[in-house]
Amino acid sequence: MQASDPVPLPDRIGERIPAHTRKTPWLPSPGTARRLRRAGIARVLVTGCLVRVSLRGEITAREADSLAAQLRDLVQDGCRHLIVDLSEVTYLAREGAGVFFGTLRALRAVGGTLAVRGACPRSAATLHCLGMGRLAE
Repeated sequence: MQASDPVPLPDRIGERIPAHTRKTPWLPSPGTARRLRRAGIARVLVTGCLVRVSLRGEITAREADSLAAQLRDLVQDGCRHLIVDLSEVTYLAREGAGVFFGTLRALRAVGGTLAVRGACPRSAATLHCLGMGRLAE
């Protein structure tokens, strides 16, 4: 592959891509982009086994199921270290934060880690009430 060749993009979130392209942001296909937006996911950046997921807007019970499915797919597709960026989240409901329990359990089963970054005070309080305050530190 020449330096000027376009970077091959995966068809779904977390799909393995060639090592020389892993530091580029992952750009979803139009159908995948709609699913990600419905789940509250704004951006996904893949760097090897490390995946950074940026969430946006309100993460309520309505988005919780689809967010859980997307994060579960990441782990099944090889993600071992996940960073969830909440800096653009305006509201985090208990059900939305509860998604991180299942994700953390799945990551620990494969020797992975989960970190939550950029939580506003209100979102951090929700995580703390659920006993997940250490993830947001």
